[in-house]
Amino acid sequence: TPSVLYGQDSLAYETYAPNSPAPGAGFDGCSISQRGRFPLGTKLVLQDGRAFRFGLNGASTAVVGDVHQTPVVITTDVDLTPTAISTTVNFVGARTVFFTHGSATTAQNYLAEGSVIMSLAPGGGHTYKIAAHPALTNGGTGEFVRLAPGHAIREAITTTTDIDLIPQTYASTIQMAATITGAPVGVCVSATTANYFHWLATQGLCGTLSSASLTIGSPAVMLLSGGTAGSVAPAGAATNPVVGKVVRIAGATEFSSIFLTLE
Repeated sequence: TPSVLYGQDSLAYETYAPNSPAPGAGFDGCSISQRGRFPLGTKLVLQDGRAFRFGLNGASTAVVGDVHQTPVVITTDVDLTPTAISTTVNFVGARTVFFTHGSATTAQNYLAEGSVIMSLAPGGGHTYKIAAHPALTNGGTGEFVRLAPGHAIREAITTTTDIDLIPQTYASTIQMAATITGAPVGVCVSATTANYFHWLATQGLCGTLSSASLTIGSPAVMLLSGGTAGSVAPAGAATNPVVGKVVRIAGATEFSSIFLTLE
């Protein structure tokens, strides 16, 4: 599947049910367990230059014009302890990463197309793409995720290394919270059913919910706290993440014309 699609306008408003049957938990060297019609993050470019990313909507029906963010971090999927290295587990070149899971469960392939990041040395800073995994159990030892083709453990890790399991950026996205809990990734253009796949606008002109009086030509940002869920606001501090530039102003709770710059 190409990583960039070039299509007609109507494609950006298509929504898709998850693949059925759902992909399995995989094996060493397996292909990526793709849950939707296209790989998550696939870029769609229209003739007028607008761009979209293929994503998986979260557990609520999406609202057109809302800014979406990455899902809230699952705290039990970070700072995990690797299983001790041996001739069969977590050796350099291994295609599976073993660890002790946190005190919660993670559904099968929830992390497929996402990443394993080594967040503490030794081996710190390495990022590996996840192909597939079985359900991860509450506090389970010897839990594992399979690495995608082209990935294998590149630097030795130990039980001192911390492991973070991160969903794919465009997986299970949610309405941007009033107090930010994730990174902005796009604007909804369809009222997508919960847990269905769709396209999020990331570049070019897009009607976007506004929570306050904007200024033409100025940045449209997400407030770090005290904002309105799903909406952009005027830039009040350099630390606020920029979603785009204001083209036309609408009132509070209306939809301003924003030239998105999320690519």
